[in-house]
Amino acid sequence: MITGTLCMIVCPILEDEMVYNLLMDKDEKNLYLIENDNTKMLLPKLERNSLKYAMISEEDFIARKVQFPREKYNVVMWLRSMGLHSDPKKLKEAILADVCNVDGYVDGIMLYYGLCGQALLGICDWARENIKTPLTIFKDKYGKICDDCISVPVGGPDEYLRLLKKYPGVMYLTPAVACSQDEFMEKNELFQGLESVDMTRTEFMKFMLDSAGYKHALKIQTGLGNQEHFQAECENFVRKYGLELIYLDDEWISKDVVDRTYAEAKSFLSDKKC
Repeated sequence: MITGTLCMIVCPILEDEMVYNLLMDKDEKNLYLIENDNTKMLLPKLERNSLKYAMISEEDFIARKVQFPREKYNVVMWLRSMGLHSDPKKLKEAILADVCNVDGYVDGIMLYYGLCGQALLGICDWARENIKTPLTIFKDKYGKICDDCISVPVGGPDEYLRLLKKYPGVMYLTPAVACSQDEFMEKNELFQGLESVDMTRTEFMKFMLDSAGYKHALKIQTGLGNQEHFQAECENFVRKYGLELIYLDDEWISKDVVDRTYAEAKSFLSDKKC
């Protein structure tokens, strides 16, 4: 019987992988969701998949006022802002602060992140030296940390490099990326204050894509997330930004990274034989 508390610190762009892990994990568990401004996209997914949870205050969680039953298997879902990606330094500082906040309060930590512009490079070594709670992050079978949210579903850094070589200068659209464009631009500092240059967020995004020479958007069907609206959002994206939609073959997609990393995170908890 699994007992203890696993804390998931999650980028919303990888929340679909988190939901998948929870659905595939058949052990009985108590789910807790930290209440903040980053759960907008997640809430309907939890409801749609009949994942019951208790909402807890972020302030109380950080202050360690919430007591998780030690004899139960508990999973805490802590969604962080997409806006952190606008600055790798800020992202690193925020995630390290989060990890330190839960160190010793939970029994294991799983980061639903990749390197994200090298922001989290070396975080596993840092964790081994600076905290007592075991930590993991999305890694391939060789132990290499995934680059980002595209590296995860294609199986890790080596496969991602192969993808980049085959499809250079292309906008990659997973279900989470395609269905969260408005949320991403709303939270990202890069898209703030555009009134001063008389541009909308959409116009600025188009300017960036045009400047980078993007001609295509690649639909990456992970099979996760908002499948009901995925195709429509992909079509809306290419129409809005003047791109052509192309499709990635299913053979590229793997859940190996997601399955293995979750299994490692779960191994941090106690497995008591009945």
